[in-house]
Amino acid sequence: MIVRMARVLVMGPRRLLPDVLHLLQTLGTLQLRPLPADRPDGGTAGTPRGDAATQAELQRTIGMIEDTLGRLPRPGHPPQSVMAPEAPLQLEELQATIRALEERRAALEEERALLARYERLLVAIAPLLHELEGARHLDAVGVLVRRQQDTAALLGRELTRITGGAHALVLREIDEEHLAGLVTLPRELTPQLTRLLFERGIGEVKLPERYAGQPLAQGVKTLLARRRELADEIERCRKQWVSLGERWHGPLTAALREARNRLAWLRAAGLCAQTRHAFVVAGWVPVDDVAALHQALTRAHHGTITLLALPVTPAEYDAVPVVLKNPSWLRPFEVLLALQPLPRYGSLDPTPLLAVFFPLCFGLILADVGMGLTLLLLALVGWKRHWGGAVGRDVAAVALACAVSATGFGFLFGELFGDLGRFVGMEPILYNRRQAIIPLLGLVLVFGGSQLGLGLSLGVVTAWRAGERGTAGARLLMLAVLGAVASAAAAHRGLLPRELERGALLALGPLVALAVLTEGWLAPLEMLRTLGNVLSYSRLMAVGLASLLLAEVANQLAVAVRPAVLGVGLAVLLHITNFTLGLLSPIIQALRLQYVEFFDKFFVPGGKPYTPLSLAS
Repeated sequence: MIVRMARVLVMGPRRLLPDVLHLLQTLGTLQLRPLPADRPDGGTAGTPRGDAATQAELQRTIGMIEDTLGRLPRPGHPPQSVMAPEAPLQLEELQATIRALEERRAALEEERALLARYERLLVAIAPLLHELEGARHLDAVGVLVRRQQDTAALLGRELTRITGGAHALVLREIDEEHLAGLVTLPRELTPQLTRLLFERGIGEVKLPERYAGQPLAQGVKTLLARRRELADEIERCRKQWVSLGERWHGPLTAALREARNRLAWLRAAGLCAQTRHAFVVAGWVPVDDVAALHQALTRAHHGTITLLALPVTPAEYDAVPVVLKNPSWLRPFEVLLALQPLPRYGSLDPTPLLAVFFPLCFGLILADVGMGLTLLLLALVGWKRHWGGAVGRDVAAVALACAVSATGFGFLFGELFGDLGRFVGMEPILYNRRQAIIPLLGLVLVFGGSQLGLGLSLGVVTAWRAGERGTAGARLLMLAVLGAVASAAAAHRGLLPRELERGALLALGPLVALAVLTEGWLAPLEMLRTLGNVLSYSRLMAVGLASLLLAEVANQLAVAVRPAVLGVGLAVLLHITNFTLGLLSPIIQALRLQYVEFFDKFFVPGGKPYTPLSLAS
């Protein structure tokens, strides 16, 4: 249901305005509404220039704190205290410290990634460099040779030509495609080797830029030693980052909460009207909270503050915030309503209707004992283990209702994973869906017509209460047309006396004529659209039959395919696919019927969310 709201005015001496706003913020029940900026009595409302500058500074501070908190790790345990250390850092200094630490970690990680690319190659040639230490007249060049192109033999011949045999070439395997090699030769011949490698397209092992400028043997030794140091340095940076989070997360969270509260207070002050001696605060409060608000103001200010609670008029409905309040067993279905705009104040909360019709539509489509019980088990596990937090718990509760509905219709239609029910003695109580297509179509159309008839009836009441007499009359005419068509169809099927069929059909003429006179020439099209909405409920039958036939195909595969293990495996896989589709399709189709066909008859969107002045959490 939509909670009844009251329009309240809080008045008192101007000097008490800060204290009153603090109290209202602590209570968290009053949503302020702006008062005119210029009043004939000389009062003012609006944000002074100084307060505007303070708000801008607070907004900047909030942004900086949020950015800083987003870059710090959350402590693994609740902080012992939210007080800042004895010598707190300035926010800019803390951000600079975090930025420097992030840059240091990024540089170390980049260096580690670079070394990882060289690791296999360097590990392969490192033992070969040991003999070169101290040999000043020799130089070493690392090479990377492709095995498939017989590059090693070519390199050996070319080296013999260049050096006259005064060289050494040692190769080691890296992977299936490459060999790592080390060429030792007189230092004065190194430029010729470098040119040869370039001309023949042979890869030369060059040290990373930061290690260049030193002999290969010394560079590789330094690089491999650095690789071992990097892990320790990265771990030290990580510990510093975690330490910063543990030290500052609590104080920053407290500072953020205080800044948000201060900003909300300043914005609230800008919505109040003030004269030289008095103030007025206007807003909306749930009717049930008015007494508590009055008691709190009286207790805090000893009767110096006046509270006026005025009834809400229909002209104010568009501005009144909306609060939904339903019993605990209905509240989970508000998660379905969250996909739609809030209902306008003074209209109808459709949550109870969703709680009834959504599971019924879902069950009419799925209608299988096996799938219903499987969904029931999953919903219970999700509900018990709090999957998805509070929203997930609500979704699980809705799923429980849908599972019960699907299981119940499964018993009525005698279905257990398709036609497996016959092996355990299950027989259809209502219909065999595969054979009784016409009766099943009649069932879903009766269901759809009944739901839309209820929607039109609620639409008549809602429009009448809102003073929209023309809309109420149009919906009443539509309801009469729907009733006449339903009576004619029932009489034709022998469910009502045959004499009613002709009378119901004859009544359609005057009803259509009256609709044209009152609403114009588009009224017949609207009537046809409503009848089309009823036919749209045939999707409950069609999608359900598709699921049933897919389950039966899976059962036939288990018998027809050999070996039996393969057939059973295919059947299980197809049942899992069918179960997944059997969850998605009913949800989509049931929601479409509620939002498009049903809500259109009575639902009035446009409600504003209830956002009272309150302390930040």
